[in-house]
Amino acid sequence: MTSGIQLVKKSEGFREFAYPDPASDLARAVRARKLKVRWGFQPARALIAALPQDLQRLDGRPWTCGYGETKGVTPDTRWSEAEASSRLSRRYVEFETAVRRACTVDPGPNQLAAMTSLAYNIGLGWEGRTKPPGAKSGFRQSSVLKAHNRGDTLAASRAFGLWNRANNKEEPGLTARRAEEAALYLMDEAPETEDLSPQAVEPESPMTASPINRAGVVAGGTAAVATVAETARTVADVKYSTQALGDWLVPVLLIVVVALCGYMIWQRVNQRKQGWA
Repeated sequence: MTSGIQLVKKSEGFREFAYPDPASDLARAVRARKLKVRWGFQPARALIAALPQDLQRLDGRPWTCGYGETKGVTPDTRWSEAEASSRLSRRYVEFETAVRRACTVDPGPNQLAAMTSLAYNIGLGWEGRTKPPGAKSGFRQSSVLKAHNRGDTLAASRAFGLWNRANNKEEPGLTARRAEEAALYLMDEAPETEDLSPQAVEPESPMTASPINRAGVVAGGTAAVATVAETARTVADVKYSTQALGDWLVPVLLIVVVALCGYMIWQRVNQRKQGWA
């Protein structure tokens, strides 16, 4: 629960005084006229009284205070940070319980925290299959929940980003919040892999210990023996004697074999440099 509450606090921000909902007629009109009003940092009644007469009559509901709380908030509401934190903790439990109940696939702790943060921001929506008159869509109708309940965690994480619009346009703040929630949601999905930590990895083997090089030397030696034997048989077949050929035959063959083995090792050195062997 702690990670979810911290995410809500970071995303909502604390406001001591009540402020109008950003999508309300009052807040939209103030933005449209580019009036500088510090909602939430001064008493709302005083701020409204300083507005043009035609704006003072506009509706600002649902009024919000503390950490994004709307329940029981009026333009006259004022909370200390401690009171706002206490109210958030109680309300968070309500949302968390509702989110857990809506999940047919039991969520991990981070998944639950991420979905609760989303639900706290967009609302829970209605229960059941039939939409009541005037009801607004919320978490229960979201693609996040649908994907989670069918076990598609990647689709669920991507679906958080669908809830990033306000007043029919994308809001950077909501986009950033959805990204944080999606990242938190995926923290329960650590892949199962082999232990590749540094202490489990042996040092790079030297060239002399390379299985490929060992095989190359053995193959070279075998080829050398076969070459000498075949050469001797050929010499015997043509009825040349070793005395007739002189003492140079064996040294020449050995030089050829050593050169071949050296060439094979040189190739392996190049492969090692390129990470192949």
